[in-house]
Amino acid sequence: MMDNLKRILSVDEMNPVDDLVLKLAMARGLDEIMALVRSQARALVGADGITFVLRRGQECFYADEDAITPLWKGQYFPAQACISGWAMMRREVVVIEDIYADDRIPHAAYRPTFVKSLAMVPVRMEDPVAAIGAYWSRQYLPSTEQLNCLKRIANSAAVAMTNVALLEDLVTSREEAIQAKEAIIFAMAALAEVRDNETGNHIYRTQHYVKVLAEAARERFAEQLDDATIDLIFKSAPLHDIGKIGVPDKILLKPGKLDRDEFAIMQTHTELGRRTIEAAERRLGTSTFLSLAKEIAYTHHEKWDGSGYPTGLSGGNIPLSGRLMAIADVYDALVSERVYKQAIPHQDAVDLIVSESGRHFDPDLIEIFSQVAPAFATIHSQFVDR
Repeated sequence: MMDNLKRILSVDEMNPVDDLVLKLAMARGLDEIMALVRSQARALVGADGITFVLRRGQECFYADEDAITPLWKGQYFPAQACISGWAMMRREVVVIEDIYADDRIPHAAYRPTFVKSLAMVPVRMEDPVAAIGAYWSRQYLPSTEQLNCLKRIANSAAVAMTNVALLEDLVTSREEAIQAKEAIIFAMAALAEVRDNETGNHIYRTQHYVKVLAEAARERFAEQLDDATIDLIFKSAPLHDIGKIGVPDKILLKPGKLDRDEFAIMQTHTELGRRTIEAAERRLGTSTFLSLAKEIAYTHHEKWDGSGYPTGLSGGNIPLSGRLMAIADVYDALVSERVYKQAIPHQDAVDLIVSESGRHFDPDLIEIFSQVAPAFATIHSQFVDR
């Protein structure tokens, strides 16, 4: 069975959606992003047409498309007069089974086309810069799976566009080249998050939790936690769950407790994370930053008493970076709502984590966590999921 799991979860044998997501992460320009969506999204969503709409002030520019017959590529429409503008201005996903029964649709613009039904998803929901539309030539209500696929593509395009904007703003200085590499790595991390956490705020929260904890632990771990190392932990922490990109949706998004076999698959995300970062090292070059990220991804589910995974390390044999991330990750899991669980109050989460001192967590770090726990609550409120 495990041989089959390894084959299914291989980084080199990802499903087509994962493949598109990774390609978007590596895109170097808007044209490349749109070309990737144009060439692959229609088949993945199961639509008769796909369009990529850019927001241009108070207008919508239909920049690219792939459809059974031409739509509106190259045309501008007032944002107030088209459904893509409606979706972007209201930051809402739109699904319309019968376009001629919906007053938001400019019927005259649609009559020359094949379109009878559509779904429109904003790109970067908190501040839309674009939208991706899927169209059908018959009255059709897309399934939850089709909508989730379209949302995931839009989320990944948002990450890619943000990444490209960052890269375009950089010059060739060494400092800015480092920033560019970090932007790419952060984009990689976001790809995993958009699958089971649409806002991706788990990345920001755990990144800041671990920084607060590391800074408070500096005196006790002086030889391991200098300024440079704490900065590297902060920057590499977003990659701790990158391996989840290889975990099937039916397990990652299951609204209930995982069975034994499912949990075994979920546990492989630490190994997948290590392998994915090793692949990034081959492309970007080995660095202390990536080495630390790999260490965190691989060891943040180890436990102080040796009962964790993937290798059952115990005590001080667990790298300090993994021990720090374990506390940050568990705290956020406890206080955040997920498809399979309700959130619990801050103090309940703190009490539960403290009770695991010497079993799950490093006792020294738990003593420090108890002192800085109020800062964790503040961080959670700053990056709350909406």
